[in-house]
Amino acid sequence: MKNLLKLTLVLLLLISCKDAPESKISKIAEELMNEITGKNDNINERYDLLMKDLNTKTPLSNEQLLEAFPKKLGKLSLDSQEPRIISDKSVVGSFGADAVKMEILDAAGKNVMGAIIPLKMLHLNKITSENNNTIRYSKKVRNGVLTFGTDRDEDTKADYQAELRFLYDNRFYVTLEGKNMSEDELWDAINVIDLKRFKEFNK
Repeated sequence: MKNLLKLTLVLLLLISCKDAPESKISKIAEELMNEITGKNDNINERYDLLMKDLNTKTPLSNEQLLEAFPKKLGKLSLDSQEPRIISDKSVVGSFGADAVKMEILDAAGKNVMGAIIPLKMLHLNKITSENNNTIRYSKKVRNGVLTFGTDRDEDTKADYQAELRFLYDNRFYVTLEGKNMSEDELWDAINVIDLKRFKEFNK
C-alpha cells in the first residue's frame, strides 16, 4: 500500500512537471523511484542512526566552540576579531582578509535535525553535477569527505562565488565560502586537519 501511494505520487508529480525540462523530470522520477524500490534505504538508515547518536550528545559550549575554531585554515590566517558565535551552537570566522569564510554548527542535541536533515537531502539527491545558468551544483567526495558544492558566476554579485558543505567527524556541519574561486580552489585552500580540535571535543 505504501509503495502504491509513492507510485501515485510519482505519476502526479510527472503530470504537474510536464512543462519542466525533460532532464529535470527524469531526475525527479529517478529519485522517487529509488524511494519506492528501497535503493535509498541504506542512506536513510545511515542518517537515522547518526541522528539517534547525535541526539544523545551534549552540544559544545560557546567557549569550546571558540577554542576549537582554527587559527589557520591551510595557508590562510584567521582574520582579526574572529571567530565569533552567531547563533545557538554556531561559530563563524573568516580567513585571508575575508577570502574564505567558515561556519561550523555543532549538530549534537537539539541541533541535530537542522544540521543532518539538509545534508541527508543533499546526499539523497542523485545529481552529481548540474548547471543552472549562472549557478553550478555538485556532489563530490574530496579526500574521503562527501562535499556538496555551489559555484556562482562572478556576475551574480554574490559575496562569495564558491560554497562547500560537509559533515566533519560525523558531527560538525561545516559551511565554507570562498571569494573569486571555484569549489575545487576553495577545497585546495583549506586543510581539513586544521579542524582536529573539534574532533578532540567529539566524545
